[in-house]
Amino acid sequence: MTKGTEIPRADGLRAGPFTVSAVGAEGVDLSSVDASGFTSNLLGQRPDQGGPSTVNQLSITVLAIVGDTAKLRLFPAE
Repeated sequence: MTKGTEIPRADGLRAGPFTVSAVGAEGVDLSSVDASGFTSNLLGQRPDQGGPSTVNQLSITVLAIVGDTAKLRLFPAE
């Protein structure tokens, strides 16, 4: 994923939609505004951070960052 990529809402997991707002050496930034206007920001997400970040019931892991492209894994939180 690159800056500007939109990740659709995961309805069953009550998360998103997300926009990739930055990708670089500092990590991946994701932002979301839900239907009620609640804003979520996941800043500086990195492959080496020790585990996924979780928003409601959605977990997000950064698998790799190469230049301005990131590979993410999105999955239901346990």
